Amino acid sequence: MKKRRIDIQQDLIMSILRPIVMLWMRIDAKRKVFKGQGVDFRRKTPYIMLANHTFFFDVIHVPLRWKKVPFIVANQTLFKKNSTKFLMTQVAHVISKSKGQSDSSTVRDLIGAIKRGYPILIFPEGDSTFYGETGYIEPSTMKLIKKLEIDLITCHVRGGYLSNPRWALFKRKNRQIELHYELTLTAEQIKKMTVEEIESVVSKALFYNAYDDQRKRMIKHPGINLAHGLENVVYVCPHCEAINTIKTQGNQITCASCQHEGHIDEYGFIHGFVYDNLVDWNNHQKHFVEQLKKATLESTGELSFFTEKVTDIHVVGPIKLIYQSGEFIISGAHQETISLSNISNPTITMRRDFSFFHQDKYYLIKLDHSGAAFLRVSQDKY
Repeated sequence: MKKRRIDIQQDLIMSILRPIVMLWMRIDAKRKVFKGQGVDFRRKTPYIMLANHTFFFDVIHVPLRWKKVPFIVANQTLFKKNSTKFLMTQVAHVISKSKGQSDSSTVRDLIGAIKRGYPILIFPEGDSTFYGETGYIEPSTMKLIKKLEIDLITCHVRGGYLSNPRWALFKRKNRQIELHYELTLTAEQIKKMTVEEIESVVSKALFYNAYDDQRKRMIKHPGINLAHGLENVVYVCPHCEAINTIKTQGNQITCASCQHEGHIDEYGFIHGFVYDNLVDWNNHQKHFVEQLKKATLESTGELSFFTEKVTDIHVVGPIKLIYQSGEFIISGAHQETISLSNISNPTITMRRDFSFFHQDKYYLIKLDHSGAAFLRVSQDKY
């Protein structure tokens, strides 16, 4: 199958930009690369590569060393935003997918890329981790691996999460990452395996707990605003069990209900609270979903609309979003009350972009806070 004109255009542009991107990524983080047996960065034949998603720029770091740039699966909102639309459609090899749901057109595009001789890269969690541990992996990815029956390469990304936590409002100093590439399964092995067996191998190859890794390496990431943004991902105080009472300032963490105080140190660990890491804190707060659904949540933000067919995002304006008794109440630039039973595909992209599908269009709300809480009352997958 011949390359398309846009493929050739993107190949040329990316070859020109590669030295600039390499320099940019060196500035972003100090990178160490480990190449396992059977991995060849100059490989010409197609393969499928999977990687755990630890921070925003691993989507650039992971494929950067490969001579033949793979097609990457990315969220459809990046194809709509003015800031990223040109890059997604004209420069990079990117395939659109609506995060959180199966998409047959995405599968067709991936198979088409393979037939044209390209490798493909998927981050099967669908989004980078908020809490530091490899999350839910879409089963559809395992079915695709079985269907393609080509070599599977994995990249285990280490260090990225604590170098640049997704929830943080400021980048960390002394950013370091490691990229461990392995030929995890050959085409011949995949042919003999079931989907369930493939899933078991992939889950083991991609699992990562940033805090367990940090306890061994203890890399310093000093700063004066290390706790900023934490209130967007933790919504239960582990001491008094109040909902949405966590506040941050500088490196300090406080519960507005019981006045319990703590802080985050330069290694990324929490002091003064029951849990010293966000993986354990999140596992605890997952047990309070019913209490969360009975609470009232509020946040200001900016509302936009988009649809599958329209290429642009329509910015509506500033709004206030309230969750109460199973409903989203929107006021401000747009007035509407929406029952949670009538929405689908609720997700959080970037740091706090909350989106859901309702009545033939997507609602995209850039929340000012409480993103994790709004997502949790909407679904129980992530």
